[in-house]
Amino acid sequence: MQAIRCQLTQRLGKAILLAGLGLMAAVIPAHSAEDIIISYGILERKIPIRDLEAFANGEDLSPQLAAYASYAGLTEEELSAGQRVLTQQVDISQVDVAQFLYTSQGATLLTLVGDVVQTPSRQSGFSAIRGALILAAADDTEGLSILNFLKKYPTPAIRINVGRGLEIARDVTETLDDAERAYTLVNALANESAEQSPETDTLATRQLIFDLPDFAVAEQSLFLSDRDVAASFFLPRPRLPNQALPENIPVVVVSHGLGDERSSYRYLAEFLAQRGFAVAVLDHPGSNSRQIAQLLSGFTPELINDREFENRPQDISALLDEIQLLAERRADLRDRLDINNVGVIGQSFGGYTALALAGATYSPNQLAAACSPPPNYLNPSLLLQCQAETVAAETPVLRDSRVQAVLAVNSVGSEIFGPSGFSAIEIPTLILAATADTVAPALPEQIEPFTWLQTEHRYLVLTSSATHFSVIDWNAESAPSVPVPVALLGSNPELAQDYLQILALAFMQRHLRQDERYDAALTAEFLQNSVARSPLAPLSLIENLRPEALEQAINGEEVLSDRGVPLLR
Repeated sequence: MQAIRCQLTQRLGKAILLAGLGLMAAVIPAHSAEDIIISYGILERKIPIRDLEAFANGEDLSPQLAAYASYAGLTEEELSAGQRVLTQQVDISQVDVAQFLYTSQGATLLTLVGDVVQTPSRQSGFSAIRGALILAAADDTEGLSILNFLKKYPTPAIRINVGRGLEIARDVTETLDDAERAYTLVNALANESAEQSPETDTLATRQLIFDLPDFAVAEQSLFLSDRDVAASFFLPRPRLPNQALPENIPVVVVSHGLGDERSSYRYLAEFLAQRGFAVAVLDHPGSNSRQIAQLLSGFTPELINDREFENRPQDISALLDEIQLLAERRADLRDRLDINNVGVIGQSFGGYTALALAGATYSPNQLAAACSPPPNYLNPSLLLQCQAETVAAETPVLRDSRVQAVLAVNSVGSEIFGPSGFSAIEIPTLILAATADTVAPALPEQIEPFTWLQTEHRYLVLTSSATHFSVIDWNAESAPSVPVPVALLGSNPELAQDYLQILALAFMQRHLRQDERYDAALTAEFLQNSVARSPLAPLSLIENLRPEALEQAINGEEVLSDRGVPLLR
């Protein structure tokens, strides 16, 4: 046990030192600061700024930096990586930086970082960090780089609170370990389910997914003037002379995430329309890419307006009203379009939107407790959720009875809805989570909320190697305002998008068309053996997860299946 603790301490020490080097370089100006003050309780050490700058510029480590590197056990490869990080520029303007840092979300992040990066007098580095970021971004010569942060930091020295940094590192380690145990449990449950599943006609099930009639697609633009909501409506049309359309065509609505737009899900809408669904994708004007562009241009002071939590579900309800009017005006749709049989697919903030329409109710007390003091920095989605405090306190009813099934992808809502809110959902719900999602982490935002669902038909699908952004089509006709680095798209976003198409088709066929043959497609056995053949992104599907089993897994305890078979030891 002592050896394990020693290894953990060394690992934490290395993590803190590496992070500390980045933080130090990110906020210290060579022209004004002479020393970095490393503070741990009553112990203090100083590192000359010029030593760190010389190292960043390719010179050998000074004796003092060499001693620190030796103590932390840093390899030559790690040191080389550190040099590259210190000098790498970020292509972003000072206007963009300033606009975000003056939002409530930016201020919260600065508060969290300021606990570690302090002024020489042990005060929060909040203002100094913000000033250094903006000044570095405004430097046309050197731009926004870690080394230029160092040069622009406006105090004579910077204090790194190592004690607080170690606390954060421990929290990070514990959170990652908890998440890994949760993923292992979900995968074990899915594997057991696949092994215990009765034999099915795999070929017939694959034909249900891959051999459906292929319709042509007609696109129509819709516009709602009350909130300037623009939408694209895709309708199936006969491709061949004798090809008949389905008698009752369900409607599916796709809701994008924060800073995104409807074109990102055109691939999904056309896929479902080709298979007989009427599909609408809309822009939420208060949280789409245009809203982010306005923020970065200085036309709005906030990332979103608080009312966006209420507006988004209402956008979809208003869109359904418009589609109903359209069907009444058109003879070819009047007797075919089933406007009372609607599915909603939402990603990220769109996942929240789908869950609200499904009947999830607000938990204002839980949200208030999660947001004061500032939210957990390991779950960035809380920066968004905490903005809903005012709306949540009013507890508006956002459920739309026309919505009969929802598919929530990388959804947020753990603290907005809480256990009571999720348990209020009574319609079929599928939650798709990604293990590499760092924006809406799978454990707190999808896996744990799944245990709160009480609806009869519920599914949790966990995919490996996908990220928060993998299902978004970044090659769409117009890119979002804030491009996402390629590294954050995951190892194979095209595969993640294929998975979403297959899951959406099977789920909507089963729960909008009530075709029970698709039960076989919504199983761990089918997804593992017939769909998820790539080692890059395997799929695990479960239909039940006991809260106590999840807690046991997180605590490192033995977990037994419903049959009494050990799943985790």
